[in-house]
Amino acid sequence: MRNELRDAAKALLASQIVVLAAHVNPDGDTLGSILALTHALLALGKSVTPFSADGVPLIYQWMPGADLVKQDSGSDDFDLAVLCDAGKTDRAGSKIQAILEASNNLMIIDHHMPEGNQGDFRLIDPGLASNAELVWKVVCELERQSGMHLRSCSIAECILTGIITDTGSFQYPNTTARTFLAASRMQRLGAKPSHISELVFENRSVASVRLLGRVLSAMTISENGKVAWGHVTASDFAEMNATDADTEGIVAHLRAIYGVQVGILFREIPGKKMRVSLRAREGSDVNAVARVFGGGGHKLAAGCSFDQPLQEVEPLVVNEALKHVLAISE
Repeated sequence: MRNELRDAAKALLASQIVVLAAHVNPDGDTLGSILALTHALLALGKSVTPFSADGVPLIYQWMPGADLVKQDSGSDDFDLAVLCDAGKTDRAGSKIQAILEASNNLMIIDHHMPEGNQGDFRLIDPGLASNAELVWKVVCELERQSGMHLRSCSIAECILTGIITDTGSFQYPNTTARTFLAASRMQRLGAKPSHISELVFENRSVASVRLLGRVLSAMTISENGKVAWGHVTASDFAEMNATDADTEGIVAHLRAIYGVQVGILFREIPGKKMRVSLRAREGSDVNAVARVFGGGGHKLAAGCSFDQPLQEVEPLVVNEALKHVLAISE
């Protein structure tokens, strides 16, 4: 990892025009990663454009630099493209994928289990609780190689947002001593955990609360009580004037039901693919379920996408999840 980190920072310093990409349906970790790098590279005098195919959800629009994020661009004039918190370019959405793949130099910064071998530079560390922690290592290495002071409160807030969201405010099993150490460093730089948690977890739109009610009132639980699932249809989105960002966190409520091992949320995005989010309790591996359908993620949090309609996708994923929970109970 030391050599990869050194080479990644060297490539960033050698590039003048850099594009950074988040994955689709962006969370605090992917956004925190691209925005922290944006601030660091701007401080180094680079021209930087952060991208998110789905924009920036309401609960993250307070983040420093969120107003710089673009959803697409007609320009391919850049030196280096960086994908954060995803291992394959198709996780960035079709428009951003085209931008990334037009680059002569592609860098992958990810904390998931390796997916394929894309990228001229690859920084992969599945042992970290958040991708933001890996980006922090990059920032520190950039500082070391450039001799410039880069650590700022803005970067710390972005990094801590990634840590807090990907650990569920330090509740998830991926939280380690290293996670707390990284968070304490961000706090010393001025980032406030309580403030970030309030903005992210207690700042929901009216549409998101109504969608939550709709999903929970119509959810289904398997006969063995191990799998719970619900869906948001295109008509639900239209009726409530909601976006996919408003579904953030809903799947966690399905997993939170007593006895449920795996929670699944199906989202019928208008004009786009069918998206599926999976969350699990300790002992399960929804990454294995998602990979059956070309998706991926972590053992306890994963996702996948489909071109087929909801009525075809739902039984496929539910049956695979049921097969998984039955296998681990044997």
